[in-house]
Amino acid sequence: MTGAVSPVELGESFAGSAEPFRRELLAHCYRMTGSLHEAEDAVQETLLRAWRSYANFDPSRASLRTWLHRIATNTCLNALEKRQRRPLPSALSAPSSTPALSPPTDIAWLEPLPDALVSAGEDPANLVV
Repeated sequence: MTGAVSPVELGESFAGSAEPFRRELLAHCYRMTGSLHEAEDAVQETLLRAWRSYANFDPSRASLRTWLHRIATNTCLNALEKRQRRPLPSALSAPSSTPALSPPTDIAWLEPLPDALVSAGEDPANLVV
């Protein structure tokens, strides 16, 4: 973006341009972090970083979507690098001699992502069509 634009206009322009990508950024960050709370934090950090450098964004080099996803990826990688390692659940350890009656269905550090945050209440069948 070039030209003399007021900070307020720049902020409104960024908000209007970036908002349509919020849901897919949340899904992207969730896939990388495995936690809804960490994904939400990463999306906020992504949008903050993008807003700060929006004046330097050059649409001839990449689309806004690609640019935001690159920032989100780097934000998630930085967050993953900084957090402490999670303990491996005992059910995911080496095989034992006694078979388990049923496989474990929950992993302590993996949180479900509510469909409403990703699909905006749309019917999945309609999305496929």
